[in-house]
Amino acid sequence: MSQKENFISDKRRISYLSAIYNRIYRGQSVLIEGDYGVGKTRFLNLLRPKKLHAVRVESLFNIHVTLALILNQLNYNTTASYRKTPEYLKKICDLTNCFIIIDEASDLDNRVWPYFKRIIDAEIPMVFAGLPQVRTYLTSEHPDILSRLKTLVLYPIVVEDFIVEYSDFKQEAVEQLYMATKGDMRKFKEICTDCRDKAKEMNYSFVDLNLAMEFISDLPAQ
Repeated sequence: MSQKENFISDKRRISYLSAIYNRIYRGQSVLIEGDYGVGKTRFLNLLRPKKLHAVRVESLFNIHVTLALILNQLNYNTTASYRKTPEYLKKICDLTNCFIIIDEASDLDNRVWPYFKRIIDAEIPMVFAGLPQVRTYLTSEHPDILSRLKTLVLYPIVVEDFIVEYSDFKQEAVEQLYMATKGDMRKFKEICTDCRDKAKEMNYSFVDLNLAMEFISDLPAQ
């Protein structure tokens, strides 16, 4: 994949990928923390360690469904069932050559964490990504689980690292849009698209500060 596709020119993300690989190869787990729009999901998609199969699990299900889904992705013929929960947990704890990714960990049912603790202790690597409230919850309710996780805080890519991607924007326009959206990359990219559409409509060759300010003034107060 190209560097642009990876959006991995940011030094922090490069170091984080290395840290995650080192941990999951040792059978250890990670919590990736970040606010809305910093690119947690996109970062997770970069995780492709050699010789380890990634099992991606939705965070919206009860534990018996979650365990069945993990095994299903590894070609086990399993059906979600409360009665099968101990059996499925044991099978997962006996797995090799895989790691489990759970995005949107903020949405997890609180009752799943003791099961995840057993999976983590069996040295099946788990990579969680979620809002800062995940760490807050674990600090309060499951400090023993938090102590087993390496926490990496993901920040938005700084302006200097993506200014090249917006070569049709004046630098001051990018800087003002970034500040106005308070680092929310989802909102930032949405407004940049609107600016580009407007520039094309007006036959501008680039987005200048004045055009950007038209969209900034329309942003709701935060």
